[in-house]
Amino acid sequence: MSNKEPKPETFFSGELLPIAQAIKSNDIDRAKELSKNLDNIDKTGFENFTLLAFSVADSNAAAIHMLMELGADPAHQIGRHKDRGTIGSFSMWNRSTEALRALLESGMDPDQRETDRTLIYKVPELRDNDSLKLLVEFGADVNARDRLGQTPLFDFINVSFDEALYLLDHGADPFVMDRSGMTTAYSVQDELNNMDKSTEAYQKMLTIQQKMIDLGVKFPALTPYGERFRNDIVYCKEPRGYRPRSECKVEGVNRFLKPQSEESKLADEKILRERYGINAKL
Repeated sequence: MSNKEPKPETFFSGELLPIAQAIKSNDIDRAKELSKNLDNIDKTGFENFTLLAFSVADSNAAAIHMLMELGADPAHQIGRHKDRGTIGSFSMWNRSTEALRALLESGMDPDQRETDRTLIYKVPELRDNDSLKLLVEFGADVNARDRLGQTPLFDFINVSFDEALYLLDHGADPFVMDRSGMTTAYSVQDELNNMDKSTEAYQKMLTIQQKMIDLGVKFPALTPYGERFRNDIVYCKEPRGYRPRSECKVEGVNRFLKPQSEESKLADEKILRERYGINAKL
């Protein structure tokens, strides 16, 4: 338990203050006794903090276990305007993963969502800690998709090379494609084409590519244009966005999409013909 911030009086008054003080003093029995008298275990103080959020900020595993046992909600949104995320994601910002582990041990869903993304998506934003390994240990879905149809691997490939390899070693789908036809294979290929070959980052990306090849992914990869053609994906006005043609009520045109270059078309046509037996004129 931290002996520094947070201070109970910073976040609480009234009936919550003595409970927070007991938590800060590590008097868990007293904190539990007082907490049982609350009408709502998720009653909030300043910054929309609950006692569970306070315990997470204090990295007090015993208090976290106790409050979760009493029904405290780790999906509660904190912040004055509920703009600082869930308690679950808040726990991941500490260098220590003690609070996150306590939440998971107490039954928090490892696939808790904040907006359309699960906790595992937060990992590239964090200071160096073991949140990723801990989430995977507790069964987090490494292939959870967001509203764009992307999985965490898409983000990790761009900013967290070692973590991307870790995901691939722990069940991440290397063949994944998002709603627009973008694949992780093409993301890797595009990054390699635009990286300085003398850098360590380039070598890391080559390692990621080789790992994907070992898992059966073929390079060169189709562009999103080629994948949309192969999978009959179109841009829809209704419902809006890229979808299989069979799901599209009204087809439209993505006015922000740049035309595909002739060189890119020829490369896609070659892959479609030689790899998939599709004779296409893009």
